Amino acid sequence: ARRMEITLPISSIVVIAIGSVGVAVSLFVGILLLTQKNKKHLSVSLLAFLLLLSGLTLLNDLLVTSGISNRIPQLYFIPLYYSLSIPPLFFLFIKSKYKHRLERTAIVHLLLPGIQALVYFSIGFRSVAFKSTLYQQEAFRIFLSIETLLFPLLLVVYSLLSLSYLRRHRQESLFWQDDIRRWLKRFTGGMLGNAFLEIAFSLLEYDTSRHYLSSLALFPVHTLVLSAFVFWIAINGFKQYYPLQIFTSSPAQETLLIDDQELKRLVAKLKLLMKQDKVYLNPDLNVELLARYLGISEKRCSYVLNKGMEANFNQYINSLRIEAFKERVRQGQNKTFTLASMAYACGFDSKSTFNRVFKAACGITPSQFVKDVQGITKKT
Repeated sequence: ARRMEITLPISSIVVIAIGSVGVAVSLFVGILLLTQKNKKHLSVSLLAFLLLLSGLTLLNDLLVTSGISNRIPQLYFIPLYYSLSIPPLFFLFIKSKYKHRLERTAIVHLLLPGIQALVYFSIGFRSVAFKSTLYQQEAFRIFLSIETLLFPLLLVVYSLLSLSYLRRHRQESLFWQDDIRRWLKRFTGGMLGNAFLEIAFSLLEYDTSRHYLSSLALFPVHTLVLSAFVFWIAINGFKQYYPLQIFTSSPAQETLLIDDQELKRLVAKLKLLMKQDKVYLNPDLNVELLARYLGISEKRCSYVLNKGMEANFNQYINSLRIEAFKERVRQGQNKTFTLASMAYACGFDSKSTFNRVFKAACGITPSQFVKDVQGITKKT
């Protein structure tokens, strides 16, 4: 058998190894987010797809950088490159952290990614001869050049749009919401930094395009930049999966009630936390996070809930969310908002969970409750 000649320096091989780890991590975290049973929020799905498509894009870059695609012509233009989907998906993820459902016009942001995917799927599985002929066409070369330039430009544009959205979007001033906003701003800042690195690389690549060796030396550099970019998304994706890395603040200690008996003190502290800071509205709330807010262990937190509130975590938090929903209905918000959007605003992360929990607790469906309240209102 003919021996395969290795033409890459050790430094490039190291960069490719780093990139391979980036691919594995991004795909792993993306699948992890998609398979969460208790997290059905739109933002989780969008971040999962962002991770998966970023990982596949980096994989395509590794195939080019390593020269594998040159040695295996069948890999030319296979549908792995989704660079144009990354910027708009990130922007839609930012918006979804504040909205349970995106506007129909959001489909416009996916127009360019759709065209890119359609192009690669239409040629990716064709013969090598077809791909070689296509590559010789001037129109296709122009498409590839535009595609290369659009990626960093769209990253900048959508990162700036995300920052602008975060500045304009102000919710009720609750300490845990400030944690989310700070995380999203750091996430966006990192995306913007990587966007400028991509632009710098594109300019450098254009400047050295007439010198083959110099241009070839840039391939590992680009892989390293893209790997850092994918790692940044993966790190923040893991934070979405493990939200204790996001929610780092604590409620104001000076407002907490103090009592001689520890259980009564903690129950009072818990009630104040719910009444004043409304942490039950946070769909990412879990026992561990609640325990951190109370300044106690998870085991002790569960004890306080069982003994002090005579309920487990889910029962207690869901009861508060149901009461918040009922109050919104009594205020007539159902005339303006859908029941699903009201449920999301009250902390539920899926419509099916809300319907199931509400019926189990109240014995009727949310729709029937709304009809009953409307009937009482008409009579009075």
